[in-house]
Order: sequence, then C-alpha cells, then structure tokens
Amino acid sequence: MVRERVEMLPIILKLRLTTMAMAGFMAAGPVPASAPIATITAGHVASPIAVSFYDENEHQHGVFAISRDGTVSAADKPAIERLFRDRRTYDQKMIAQRTLAMFADIQEHYPDKTIYIVSGYRDAHGESRTSPHRAGRAIDFHIPGASLIAIRDYLWTTYTQVGVGYYPSEQFVHLDSRTQDTSWTFLHGANHYNPFWARLDRDPDVIAARHRHAMRLAGS
Repeated sequence: MVRERVEMLPIILKLRLTTMAMAGFMAAGPVPASAPIATITAGHVASPIAVSFYDENEHQHGVFAISRDGTVSAADKPAIERLFRDRRTYDQKMIAQRTLAMFADIQEHYPDKTIYIVSGYRDAHGESRTSPHRAGRAIDFHIPGASLIAIRDYLWTTYTQVGVGYYPSEQFVHLDSRTQDTSWTFLHGANHYNPFWARLDRDPDVIAARHRHAMRLAGS
C-alpha cells in the first residue's frame, strides 16, 4: 500500500509541478520557485478531494472524499464498491487506488461537475480475464458539459502507466491504471491502437508549441 502511494504521486503531480513552475517563470522579477513549489505541493497532497460520481445505469449518486494518492476512508469503501459494482452480476470489487487517485485529479480539473459512470467493475461471463475492468482498475465515464475530446487529451497528456480508450460513438472515455501506456479508439466494433490523436498529444514539437501559445496568452 505504501509503495503504491509513493509511485502514484509523480503521476498525479506532474501537471501540478509543471504549471506552478511555468507560473514562477512568467512572474515579474526573479522568483525562488523551488521552495514554494515543494511547500505548496506538500500541503496540496494532504487534503482530499470531494469527488462526485453518478451511475447513469442505476441512477445512483455518491460523493466521496478521495485523497490525491487514491486512498479513501474505511467508511466509504463499501459505498464505492456498491456504486461501481458489476451491473449484471451485482458482484463487487474495490476500485484500484491508482485509478481513484486519477479521478481525484480529474474532479479537481473539472470542479463543480459530476463524473458520470458508464461502467466500472465487470466480471460477468464474456469479460476477458485480462480485462482491467475485471481487476477493478478501469472506469468508463463522461462528464456532462465537458468535451469528450478534451477529457481524452487531458488523460493522455497528464498521466502515465495508463490505458486511455476513446469511444466517440458511445460517447465515453475509458481510463485504467496499468504498467504500460496504451491508447486506442473504438470504431466499428474494434479497437484501433496508437491512434493519431495519441501520437499527436505526446509529440514533443506539439507540446512545445502549446506551451509557447499558453505563454503568449498569459502575457497578452
């Protein structure tokens, strides 16, 4: 458990550190960025996020305090298991800590919005034994009022050791924790791996151009 928390922090905090470092760079005059970043981050990680979920299948709503390392209180665990249970068998399994950590960050990125669950834990007949849903590491979701493409791109550019699947016809995004990054678009009944959007999102030249554009906007 402790090892998993330590490994998760760089993933969730990567964008936070980059954003704060950029803010220090753009500030007028010299700014001792390193010490404030360390101090802000340490306090930032300690406070949990109130994550709002809505199961669109059974019309159940739940708000849970999830720490940025994905830990939750013992009191919340049964309710989380129930909310994400298999819709056909009603079997339950706790969602993986790393996955919950990413959803705490997603909620913070989309404040005042509710995350709509399409599918969580799945173990019914026909589910692959290697499926991250069967292992409790995957959630299919969308966020009303937020662009599905923007959500997809945020997941793929912010996290590592993840699976990100884009389902444009079904109107949801798949996110799971895994050891090797995998991206795909689901079209015409099949997964198309390493799609153009995923290659573009992580292209160094594209990333550099986006940073330059953001800095120009901040300076205007």
